[in-house]
Amino acid sequence: MQSKRGLCNLLGVSLILLLAYPVFAQLIDIAKFKGVEIPFRLKVGGIVTEKGIYNLETLKNPTTPSCYLRIKKGTKILCLIEGERLQYEAYGMSKMTDPSIPQKPRLKMKRSAEEKVVYFTVETGRGSRFPYLWLRFKLDYEE
Repeated sequence: MQSKRGLCNLLGVSLILLLAYPVFAQLIDIAKFKGVEIPFRLKVGGIVTEKGIYNLETLKNPTTPSCYLRIKKGTKILCLIEGERLQYEAYGMSKMTDPSIPQKPRLKMKRSAEEKVVYFTVETGRGSRFPYLWLRFKLDYEE
């Protein structure tokens, strides 16, 4: 009788944790960039986005070092791209005074015509919730 009761309690707790896990596994916002004009068509997997103005968001997985770029048109999410983390040349206390590191989040877009790719580079800056992150996202494009 006692073992049945213990087993039921264990199953109950396991069920609650299993149902609550998706809440903890959600991505965390790092920075948002509204009204970004993209002057070419982007290709992400099977999706092609047209030229135009989009909202870009960078997100972080709370349990892994993975970071993502979300491209939105209004409230509709078009795609989610995994990026890579880059390292600043400055380390330790020198990061705090390095003039190349921005105070607020910054987005840069660089096109490589010979590779037919676009690099979106995001720096979270010093004053953000996740400071000193330098992220790069690589996407194919069409003229």
